[in-house]
Amino acid sequence: MSTPYKPRVRRLFVGGYQPRIDALEKAQGRAPYADDVITERNYPGLLHARVLRSPYPRARIRRLDASKAAALPGVRAILTYQDPEVAAIKPTNAGWTDAVDTVSYEGMMWRLFRDRRVLGDYAAWAGDEVGIAIAADSPQIAEQALKLVDVDWEVLPFVLDPLKAMAPGAPEIHPEIAPHNVLPPDPVGGPDIFLTKGDVESGFATADVLLEMDTRHHNPTQGALDPWCCVAQWKNDRLTIVSNSYAADQTRMHVSQMLELPVHKVQVISNYVGGQFGRGDTGDQPFFIFTALLAKKTGRPVKFKHTRRDSFHDTRQPALYHCKVGAKADGTITALQFKSIGDIGAHADHSVFALKFAPAEIAEVALAPVPNLKMESYGVYTDHIPGCMMRGVGNSQFNFVFGGMIDALAERLDMDPIALAVKNFGHEWGARPDPSLKTVLETGAERIGWKEKRHKSGAGPWYEGVKRRGVGFSVHPGWHAEWQEARRGQVQAKITLYPDGTVTLDAPTVETGTGSNTCNVLGCAEALSFLNVRPADITWIAKVDTDRGMRDCVQTDSAVSYLQSEVMANVAQELKRKLLELAAPVLGAPADQCDISDGQIRGPGKSISVKELLWQGDLVPLSVMVSRPPNQLKTGVPYIASFAEVEVDTATGRTQVLKLVIVNDCGTVMYATGAEAQQIGGQVMAVGEALTEEIVYDPVYGVPLNFNFIDYKMPTILDMPSIDPVLLEIWQGAGEYGACGIGEGTVTCTPRAIANAVYNAIGARIDEIPITPEKVLRALGRI
Repeated sequence: MSTPYKPRVRRLFVGGYQPRIDALEKAQGRAPYADDVITERNYPGLLHARVLRSPYPRARIRRLDASKAAALPGVRAILTYQDPEVAAIKPTNAGWTDAVDTVSYEGMMWRLFRDRRVLGDYAAWAGDEVGIAIAADSPQIAEQALKLVDVDWEVLPFVLDPLKAMAPGAPEIHPEIAPHNVLPPDPVGGPDIFLTKGDVESGFATADVLLEMDTRHHNPTQGALDPWCCVAQWKNDRLTIVSNSYAADQTRMHVSQMLELPVHKVQVISNYVGGQFGRGDTGDQPFFIFTALLAKKTGRPVKFKHTRRDSFHDTRQPALYHCKVGAKADGTITALQFKSIGDIGAHADHSVFALKFAPAEIAEVALAPVPNLKMESYGVYTDHIPGCMMRGVGNSQFNFVFGGMIDALAERLDMDPIALAVKNFGHEWGARPDPSLKTVLETGAERIGWKEKRHKSGAGPWYEGVKRRGVGFSVHPGWHAEWQEARRGQVQAKITLYPDGTVTLDAPTVETGTGSNTCNVLGCAEALSFLNVRPADITWIAKVDTDRGMRDCVQTDSAVSYLQSEVMANVAQELKRKLLELAAPVLGAPADQCDISDGQIRGPGKSISVKELLWQGDLVPLSVMVSRPPNQLKTGVPYIASFAEVEVDTATGRTQVLKLVIVNDCGTVMYATGAEAQQIGGQVMAVGEALTEEIVYDPVYGVPLNFNFIDYKMPTILDMPSIDPVLLEIWQGAGEYGACGIGEGTVTCTPRAIANAVYNAIGARIDEIPITPEKVLRALGRI
């Protein structure tokens, strides 16, 4: 950071710079992760499961013979699609919920798209889990056993391109769900034309300028370093699963419903998770089910873990976007139209979320001033890896066309794109120009040196004879404010105060590396500041265990950083009330005539310390639990932006990002150290998405060629530019803090900011990412 942020309201603990509460624990290797915990020492007799993965992009199993595998020493159990307990399992998908809420089988979000079978006989991509799972004494034996299985495959025609998949005569991947491979409209996502406002055609007719743009967003993967992992163990008729799912309650619901077990017969435990970046949102995974069945069959604990290759399991959804915009000569936008075609890959899961939910939210909180608006989207099955949930779901794909449209339209109108954005965008609950939007863009422009460095596209000075530099930005609404979290239902927190003034905080959430647990402890200390409680006095319960009876608050939408702290403010008030009731007889005064500050309870003419009060009597700790839904007062959202400076080598086509400025209006910064870490860390994903990361397929055989961390090019520290994280507090939401999440959105704007900067540098637009050297040279007419 070039300058520490300045808080709007100075608080004792919330908003400060300090180490994470688990920093030492993690640095010393003591933080428990699933793979660390699930060992032979902790689970005597532990077995290891592996599952068959299709070597073909589309195929069906005609026959399967596992006799040689069963004879291999060390093999303890085999499940196949022919076994009655497997064949009886209901069709499903991996996206019952996006982890915001907990839902049943019948209540799953995308119940029309149940396109998965647990160990089914049909594969829709090269990597699909099909046919057979084996439990053995070691992962190596299980893997060797799979190689001994004799599978007679019916290899079927495949299709990898969504436009070809929509064409007549294309192979139909799930014809029972999507004839011609196009997902039908559904009750949750709505029709294909899912948003209309005004009349776009009349808006275009009154415009002085019309512009159209097409973009292509590819399929980066999450790259989480902590692969999916679980152990299943039965004790009598009760199943316990320990995993790195970050949605313990939903995992319990999924397992109980799929295995038709009473909910109280399933316990799910989750410890720390080493990053997930959206992977866990498709958490209703078939492997939980076949691992549980193998454990039941053997009477022993069974562990399942993805290999690094297996971790290429789903990706951001590739999308083709078309945008048409009309504007008056003064820059007023009269109409906007967006059409997207999403390559959802082999399984639908949360595809509609990316295609419709996210754009619809953007329309509500950014496009309200535009009088005429139309949005339509089509989800198309292909035989690619499933394209689904990744950090910035749906927002990143939309922003790539949205930010490009702003830049291109401003050029046509001979306007500064910052002025164009401020003039046209905002939400219906705020003033125009929107103060958050205006401040975010002006701050980012100042930090990047916009006025000094921006020039006519392709007309800047040369560096080293062949290199040119440019700057660009993109802007987006923040994600998420509290009112947008209504689907979560009840958010719970429990505080227990001991006689010595120390505290146990039970705010169930699985820590994924974001620092939300530190936000919770800071929020707890802030709420209990009247007791002189400090963060060091608080123990946060790290393990989420469904047997505790409290619902977990899942770290999706970047909202846990403030949601549970908002509830803690209510918990603190109730705790204060109880303390005053306890103190009233001691002080000889009614509770409403007493107050607490600095750890002292004061009545008319008499006082007692809280510790002294609690040391009296039976020494029972004082506990308060509050459960309430998120505040539904609609306050709009703040805005975020990325500014980029790049240098393009016109001889080699290589693009180097020189500097990034990442601006987030947070409403209230809950934990500055963690927030800036999110801003900086998110750029590793964003720069990779923009320039290098891409899953490559063999077009002849339909198989992925780079499912490893060498050929799949994620940036290293040597590839990263100078990053200037900027935190602002302009917008104000509802509640004690009125905050907005930032972790989800720090990725969103950067790819388009880089693409706009490349255009500013070389004068040729590249609207398809990643922006590889080949694409740059092609745009320059060099190849």
